[in-house]
Amino acid sequence: MLLLNPMQFSKIFNPPRVKKEKFLQRSVFIFSLLAVVSSFFSISVFEAFLLLAIVFSSYFWIKNFKQTFKGLFTVPLLGHLSVITLSSILFLKVKEQWRRLLEQDFFSFSYFVSRTLEREYLEKLLKGAVVLSVLAGWVLSLKVLYTWHFHHFTKGFWGGNFIIGNLLAISFFSALGSFFYKDFPLWWKLFSLISAPLFVGVIFLPAERSVVIGLIVGLFIFFLALLKVFKSWKFRLSLVGIFIVSIPLSVFLIYQTPKGKRWFYLIKNHGINEQTLNSLSSGRVVIAKGALELIDKAIKEGDYLKLLIGWGYGPQKQYHNLPGYWGRVINEYESFLPLTAFINGGLLNVLFLLWFYIALGILTFRVLKEEINNLWWLKVAVISAVWVNMVYHLFTLFWVPINAIFYLLMGTVERLTEKGKDKNHSTSNIRGTTK
Repeated sequence: MLLLNPMQFSKIFNPPRVKKEKFLQRSVFIFSLLAVVSSFFSISVFEAFLLLAIVFSSYFWIKNFKQTFKGLFTVPLLGHLSVITLSSILFLKVKEQWRRLLEQDFFSFSYFVSRTLEREYLEKLLKGAVVLSVLAGWVLSLKVLYTWHFHHFTKGFWGGNFIIGNLLAISFFSALGSFFYKDFPLWWKLFSLISAPLFVGVIFLPAERSVVIGLIVGLFIFFLALLKVFKSWKFRLSLVGIFIVSIPLSVFLIYQTPKGKRWFYLIKNHGINEQTLNSLSSGRVVIAKGALELIDKAIKEGDYLKLLIGWGYGPQKQYHNLPGYWGRVINEYESFLPLTAFINGGLLNVLFLLWFYIALGILTFRVLKEEINNLWWLKVAVISAVWVNMVYHLFTLFWVPINAIFYLLMGTVERLTEKGKDKNHSTSNIRGTTK
């Protein structure tokens, strides 16, 4: 009979910490990748995978506290969440908004999930997200085209047109990034090149203005990357021309949609006035006026606490100051971001969100200035897609559930950028860098 001493017995039932951490790292990676893929098809499934990723990664939050919470977005993200949560505790009267607020508070921690992964898993997550989002984009696009052709409206697997646009932005820029990524086989590059026009075409179908504007901004970021890589002045001039032409082309494509034709009809027959702008902006002008009335009232009454931390993350039913029709159909002060942010969280919230956008600008600059390595195109693709989501939020609330996926991908790019260049890859591996 084999006798075990206490040390051997302990090793059998208590595997070394290294094995436990490897298991947790692998689990966080798998759940994170599954969350990215499933976000194209189901909010419940992707949130379930993200919940598991957050729970499993929490071990590393405690173990590597300094590394986890030293990111560019840590202070603005946690500051934003803290302010609107405090404001809601003090002032929120509408109970149904608490579910959405708690959802935002919890799933925003997806940003910290990627900050706990080792480089090996960060690279796998970035590559896997790019490849699988192209495949998932095809499935989503076919679903949208089916509903458009047979039912004359656009519908994805969950959410509205904004969700479709944000998800397909990931697919579109992943397809572009895949084409320039050296390690992908030729057939995948060609497949990605064919996929990109499909994705951008489906994005234009519902003609959501904020998504289209975000797409143009994302393309500008991607074009800056192309200008860095391709040195020929003829190519650069052609690229600038393509970008300039893309703006009127976008206007033309929007005009071909029923929504676009209605917008142009309003402008042509009624000109540019407050009523027209309000209609074109889906009521954002009148909502902005209602928000300004609240702010003016708080100033006159000396309610400085609300000016500092806002009225809470709740719908307008607790305010009762939007006129007529808009007072019945608008559930929240969903206007232009500075005003929306001020109502939800006051001056502090506005400052934290401004900080957030500045941090994204800094990360974008770092990626574009980084020495070109074998992951560079994939980082550029993800950052370009993130900007689509951030521009979208300039015209709405700062939260939709799909933000959690963008935070996860954004954190992945940031960590890979913090680590510096890949020692195993040289700039000669990148298409177009030799001339």
